[in-house]
Amino acid sequence: MALYRKKRPATFDEVVGQDHVKEVLKNAIKKDRLAHAYLFSGPRGVGKTTMARILAMATGCAAGPEERPCGVCEHCRMVREGRHPDVLEVDAASNNSVEDVRELKEQILLAPVLAPKKVIILDEAHMMSKSAFNALLKTLEEPPEHVLFIFATTEPERMPATVKSRTQHFRFHRLSEETIKARLKALAEEEGVEVEEEALALLARAAEGAMRDALVLFERLLVVEHRPLTRADAERLLGLPPAEAVARLLMELERGEVERALELATSLFLEGYAPRTLVAELKGALKERVLEHPDPALLEGLLALDEAEERLAKEESRLGLELALLRLYHAMRGRAKPSEPPPPRPKPTPEPPRPKAASPEEGWQALLKGLPAPLRAVVREARPEVKGGRLVLHFRPHLRFHIERARAEQKKIAALAEKALGVREVVVAVEEGEGPAPEPEEEEPSPPPPPPSPSRLVDDPRFKRVLAIFNAEILSLEERPPTKEA
Repeated sequence: MALYRKKRPATFDEVVGQDHVKEVLKNAIKKDRLAHAYLFSGPRGVGKTTMARILAMATGCAAGPEERPCGVCEHCRMVREGRHPDVLEVDAASNNSVEDVRELKEQILLAPVLAPKKVIILDEAHMMSKSAFNALLKTLEEPPEHVLFIFATTEPERMPATVKSRTQHFRFHRLSEETIKARLKALAEEEGVEVEEEALALLARAAEGAMRDALVLFERLLVVEHRPLTRADAERLLGLPPAEAVARLLMELERGEVERALELATSLFLEGYAPRTLVAELKGALKERVLEHPDPALLEGLLALDEAEERLAKEESRLGLELALLRLYHAMRGRAKPSEPPPPRPKPTPEPPRPKAASPEEGWQALLKGLPAPLRAVVREARPEVKGGRLVLHFRPHLRFHIERARAEQKKIAALAEKALGVREVVVAVEEGEGPAPEPEEEEPSPPPPPPSPSRLVDDPRFKRVLAIFNAEILSLEERPPTKEA
């Protein structure tokens, strides 16, 4: 029997990780509040099917509610061995048609034989056809009281929303490398096998979060005869290059010995190591260096290796490996060169330009437009004059109210004048005197001005025109005093 089947957990406490799922299911069993359908989703090898079987064991376990499942009673052993008549494990990848669902529904209608519930485990449930899901939908919505559905899938996004909405969905997580390593170490102690810590760490990293994959690799490692099992044994098992060779390859590139690095890479290639594997191991070694010393040059090299690994995934060749190493070398040296010119100094930030002065007429209209309506009516009565970087507002003396209001709002006018005319000072002036003149008293009307003298009359164009009309000429001129009638 395979090690992962032999060491499959039989109770919730034996399950490694997935505490967010175990706690909910254990409490539901204690309180007898199990749902009629569950959906377990997550990556491969993280315990979805194992958790489904443990839940099936708990439904008919002979132990008390707080100890279910016990893993040792007859019901639990029959479920573990796959021979319980009331627990049906269906591979949905090969039984995904409507006819398969009809046969399943016929079995569901039958009452359980030994257990209080009939448990239906549908593995790889996302492989079922749309028609099969539709045929199962009504039964899933209103199942008999004695039926419990458990769906397990690695692609929950392919499950119909109508099915997911009728189940309690639990997402299983990848296991950490430390968790897998601790589990492998415990198994090695149970088997009485001495294994180096580095070998276990390498297996845990290669498993990529899947406990089942880790157990498969560990079982292959146990075949090696000599003890203790070393990291080199694990490297040969996984087809990985020796860690010393990878470290030496990286060291030669850091020293600038490109030819030696290419020769070493060629020898590893001829020994049978895949170029993509060599680049992946280089990336792992460089990642550890970056975590220890976050140097920008090492980070650039790590990014270059990541791009090279994507290219090698399409086509692996010796030339591709050499190009990856050259890109790594130039990426690291390009950032670490001391001869590179320093970055240019930032230019000093220029002072913001002062607002450009518009023409007097345009600036004056812009100033008036920016003033509030009451203040605009006051300022409009002034005669503006821009002189010596100042705006002078000339008011007539009798406009007392306008003068006082303009002086009271002088700062507000100055703020707008700076934008409109480019001046920062506003002066309120009176055309006659320093202040407004008093109102004039009523006086007698002054006499009309004297008539023009005869000499000025002769030069008047209008008089000359009259002479031309009548074809007349001036014989003599005489000035008489004005009469009272005049």
